[in-house]
Amino acid sequence: MARKRKTNRLVVVLLSDTHAGHKLGLLNPSTVLTDEHGEAYSPGLNTTQRYLWTLYQEHIERVAELAGKSPLILIHNGDITQGTKYSSHLTLPLISDQVIAGAENLRPWYEHPGINLQTVRVIVGTAAHGWEGAGEVLVANRLAQQWPKIGTKPAYHAQLVLKKQGEQIVDCAHHGPFPGGRKWLEGNAARWYLKSAMLDELVDGITPPIVYARAHYHEYRHVGPERVRAHGMDVESRIIITPSYSGIDDYVRRATRSKRKIDHGLVALVFEDGLREVVPLYKELDIRTREEL
Repeated sequence: MARKRKTNRLVVVLLSDTHAGHKLGLLNPSTVLTDEHGEAYSPGLNTTQRYLWTLYQEHIERVAELAGKSPLILIHNGDITQGTKYSSHLTLPLISDQVIAGAENLRPWYEHPGINLQTVRVIVGTAAHGWEGAGEVLVANRLAQQWPKIGTKPAYHAQLVLKKQGEQIVDCAHHGPFPGGRKWLEGNAARWYLKSAMLDELVDGITPPIVYARAHYHEYRHVGPERVRAHGMDVESRIIITPSYSGIDDYVRRATRSKRKIDHGLVALVFEDGLREVVPLYKELDIRTREEL
């Protein structure tokens, strides 16, 4: 009887823009904070936060089913806290509270009995949302202390070399290309960004990452695979812009020129002898108020 080949299956989860402390950011209802009298309390969730937390839990369960017993790497790709620059949008103005809430938002991944979590990387996002990177560093350090057996670290721009996957690389950074300013232009900027990044690597004699993971725009976009011929062979890569787990406020509405939809969710990458599947888990939400008069 032939012996069953040992699988090297691996799942990498990409999520971003949870904005702990924001009035419309992700908030774990089990978060415990301390008030000015030294009393412990759990902050209440508003309608948007209840929706986001329910959706987040659904996505975690779907990832657990997808991954099974396979090792899982979790990447939080920036803006894990809201910061204090835009104070009118805060429900947790204290830095300490935002750091606790940011860590609590990732707690379910560490405690889920059906998830074989091996590695966590917390990528530094926008300076205004993380006190020049301190937010992500503090959250990562807190998680590393709570779960020392799981490799948790902060990073500004991470390249994850997956040794058992033919040394394929996942390149993670918060800022990247704009998803598209016109419907017929969607994906163009991302494709140009991707091809330029690939050529930049090849000029330096480096094989491009199999995935460039970017975030920031609260909108899902998957462009690729893009192929570039180099040294008599095709080199392939793709770019993935992750959705968010945060609502849209006045600042974001202005920055995005009043876009009508927002995406909430994450993306799972399934590897087995290389990248096999990209699994987006997200929900598109129309944020307009519709009235019949």
